[in-house]
Amino acid sequence: MFNQTQKNSIDFSSKVITHDCNDKLLNLENSDNYETVQSSHIKRFMERWTADPDFRNQVYTEPCKAIFSYGLKVDPEEIRQLLDINFFEHSEKGNTIPKSLKLWQKFFDKNRTDTAMKFAASINEPRFKAWRERQIARTTRQFKKWLQDALIHAPVCFELSKGCSIQCSFCAVSAPRLSNIFTYNQENAKLWRDVLELIKQILGPAASTGCCYWATDPLDNLDYEKFSNDFHSVLGVFPQTTTAQPLKDPDRTRSLLKLSRQKGCQLNRFSILSLKMLNKVHEEFSAEELAFVKLELQNDEANTIKANAGRARERNQKNGENNNNLPEQGTIACVTGFLFNMVDRSVKLISPCNADDRWPLGYIIYDEGTFSNADDLEILLKKMIGNNMTLTIRPGDLISFPRDIEYKSLPDGFQLSTKFKTFKFHNDLYLRELGQIIHKGDKTAEEIASLFDLYGISPTHTYSTLNLLFDKGVLDDEPKPKVSERLVQK
Repeated sequence: MFNQTQKNSIDFSSKVITHDCNDKLLNLENSDNYETVQSSHIKRFMERWTADPDFRNQVYTEPCKAIFSYGLKVDPEEIRQLLDINFFEHSEKGNTIPKSLKLWQKFFDKNRTDTAMKFAASINEPRFKAWRERQIARTTRQFKKWLQDALIHAPVCFELSKGCSIQCSFCAVSAPRLSNIFTYNQENAKLWRDVLELIKQILGPAASTGCCYWATDPLDNLDYEKFSNDFHSVLGVFPQTTTAQPLKDPDRTRSLLKLSRQKGCQLNRFSILSLKMLNKVHEEFSAEELAFVKLELQNDEANTIKANAGRARERNQKNGENNNNLPEQGTIACVTGFLFNMVDRSVKLISPCNADDRWPLGYIIYDEGTFSNADDLEILLKKMIGNNMTLTIRPGDLISFPRDIEYKSLPDGFQLSTKFKTFKFHNDLYLRELGQIIHKGDKTAEEIASLFDLYGISPTHTYSTLNLLFDKGVLDDEPKPKVSERLVQK
């Protein structure tokens, strides 16, 4: 987070703070909500520190003046400890840290992805559950650990409009311009609740980890709160909101945050697109009001790494960027499951991947279709599950290794490698031969089993080995290109 030079250049010594700061500190211990006040102001300090170079420079030269000129109710001495490059290491080892910093840490602990991951994994449908686990195994070999750990792999997501009014230049999912809204009329409200009930039936508690935006901004839909209330009524959770327009109607934003908290939602997010926007957000909303709102600092000054996907990828390609200069994050997709657009009445089965020429938006589309009502949708979803989510290898499946894996034959087996992970399957000459056959990629499971059966290895043993590879996510399950895609590639 901070280099040693930065840490040492900030003088929070007692000589500096005794006269200028200590007498100005508010008596926060007597606050009605001490925990929220403390954590929210430390949080705001870190937002300003991360996003605003002028603030950082002022902290270097006049730390106390910087803190109080921004109305931050923090103890400069405790901030000095927070900026210590080893702070998180010290705190994880149980070393003594100030109470306010413990409270700040507690705020972030509440909002980690662990709980959401557990709920997302609690899928009723066994085939869907197994498919999701294989996708997670796949992304583990494709993504850096920090990105993989941040992915919830939510099994469902909903768009309540067609396109987005914001049109961020770096949008990783290339949201089209806003063209239509799914309004909360009698017909749509019934369809919405029917869809939610069906998803609850298929997914169980896991459905509650979904959200109501994707390549959209939730606040483009004036009925967003009504749809969210239904989401809570059917699925038991008020969906988390991420918006890039909290200032469009501040009163509405405040009401939404209040409603969200009342319904038990632990975290919402504002996307901050410029330093000017951050200034306005900090002016409009107090630190306490945004205690449970994470600011995604996308302004240029924050030096936030943009995922190399969607419009950001297009821009990088136009600028002639080579792979060495590009971020290793090639997706912002966090859904491994159904992506609905309620305007089109469409649904896609998707999962994250690193963006490339075939999947430029950073997610694989395994299947897609449209529906007119809940009955149609039930047929469609069951078909998608049946076609794409098997528990085991099927005899007619063509068996090959994925295109992102490097294959290497070993004397007693084979090795599969990616940039982030290596798998070895060895200690058996049979595995060496099996690896070579799979590497060629021209035989079905049934053909492979029959071939080894000629040499005395039972089909049961071969299928068992293939299913082991299948479960580890190292067999290709990418959809075959459509005719139109093949023509483009040629």
